[in-house]
Amino acid sequence: MPRNNNNYRPNDHWPGRPDGHGNGWGPGPQYRPGYEIDRVPGGYSRIPYRGQDYFYSGGYWYRPQGPRYVVVTPPYGARVRSLPSYSSEVWVGGALLFLAAGTYYAYQADTQDYVVAAPPPGADQGYAPAPQQIQQQPVQQGQQPGTQYDPQFSTVNGQSQEQMGQDRYECYSLSVQQTGLDPANVTYQPDPSLIDAYRRSMTDCLLKRGYSVNFN
Repeated sequence: MPRNNNNYRPNDHWPGRPDGHGNGWGPGPQYRPGYEIDRVPGGYSRIPYRGQDYFYSGGYWYRPQGPRYVVVTPPYGARVRSLPSYSSEVWVGGALLFLAAGTYYAYQADTQDYVVAAPPPGADQGYAPAPQQIQQQPVQQGQQPGTQYDPQFSTVNGQSQEQMGQDRYECYSLSVQQTGLDPANVTYQPDPSLIDAYRRSMTDCLLKRGYSVNFN
């Protein structure tokens, strides 16, 4: 991406770029994942991703649910051509992300579009997932909490609790990127094959980092 010689930040002029000075939420209804509507708002784009159809309109993502549509958290890796004007800038070091309706995006200079990105560590996601969307496994000695789809794992090489937490987060992030399933923010029942792919990815990653892995 071109650099601005005055402040060493990426050039602020590219197609579809919002000014980045919004608060991350538009003036209309501020939908959260799980909210249902009768029809997708006008001007939407249909975005197929990993065998599933999503509908994008005004910064929000929808999926069909029976005769209605439900607001969902988009999968990491999905792309859109433009972002709403209410998007806000989030600088992480020298990298620029945009936050719109609870979703982070990174601009891709080669394709001139925006890709849904994982939130930076410690960043505010813009909304709190509904309690039923995060189902934690019991935490036992030597194990880390995770979602209902995560394997339990324990240390083999004497990793510290801090290291285990970091490894679990990195494996989780990698598995979300590889499969498109984010179980911590899922708002619908995923296809069993997608759940299996996520679990296999998590297991493979944890095994490579020297942990003992098993499911209940």
